[in-house]
Amino acid sequence: MKTVRELILVTADWLAGKGVESARLNAERLLGDVLGLSRLELYLHHDRPVDSGELDRFRELVRQRAAGVPLQTLLGETEFYSRSFKVEPGVFIPRPETERLVERCVDLLTEGSSRLIAPIAVEVGCGTGVVAVSLLAELPTLRAWATDVNPAAVRLTEHNARRLGVAPRLTALAGHLCEPLPAHLAGQVDLLVSNPPYVRRGDIDGLPPEVSRHDPREALDGGPDGLGYYRALASLAPRWLQPGGWLAVEIGADQAEAVADIFGRGGHLEIAVTRDYNDHPRVVTARRPPAEG
Repeated sequence: MKTVRELILVTADWLAGKGVESARLNAERLLGDVLGLSRLELYLHHDRPVDSGELDRFRELVRQRAAGVPLQTLLGETEFYSRSFKVEPGVFIPRPETERLVERCVDLLTEGSSRLIAPIAVEVGCGTGVVAVSLLAELPTLRAWATDVNPAAVRLTEHNARRLGVAPRLTALAGHLCEPLPAHLAGQVDLLVSNPPYVRRGDIDGLPPEVSRHDPREALDGGPDGLGYYRALASLAPRWLQPGGWLAVEIGADQAEAVADIFGRGGHLEIAVTRDYNDHPRVVTARRPPAEG
């Protein structure tokens, strides 16, 4: 009968041999899930024996992880912006890089003289709801709407909003882009934010299996050049944003110049690119021109 420590070490080596990144972290998180222990508790109980039933459940999770099933899917949750969010198969799994989008949006809504008393935000393509829900948790006076073409994503966003206590200020709607939004929001939105599909269609099958096989294709496919949703958002923004309102999007590492050009040709001002913590271009922001006078 192996101990916790022994099982972590042997599993980490095996997962690394299968090409799993952060193999030790994966081994720790999966074993912790089986035993009901945090990572810290695993090490406080490193000599604890793992019985046969626990070992069987752990081995099955490890087998699935080695086969490319995402760790977040196996655990049923992910951490984002220091909060725990439920995830489900069939809904796009958020990545840490998207935290930079949230940070930038918080800045836009709270900086200096532009600070808003009761801002309104719309997230297009909400997935698990990490962007809209995180913004609501950070900004107590914010009211947000969220849309997604996938009804399962809308339900999951609502669940995560309830889980984190912000549901009364969120309205989640199923539908394409801004189509489900109520007409009274036109010209009233302070922030239109999205982490849209931006992978070039021909590149999807070449992505790592845990992305290409497990993330929904509609959450990845940005069209032939990966820029289709940015064009759509640039054309929709003038209708929904109030004068001086902001458009903020996540981008692929090689898309900054193209997206900035799309927003510029759409009449937006103050276009800026923000890098992530790996120094890759990650967020493009742009502003609808303020009202004259």
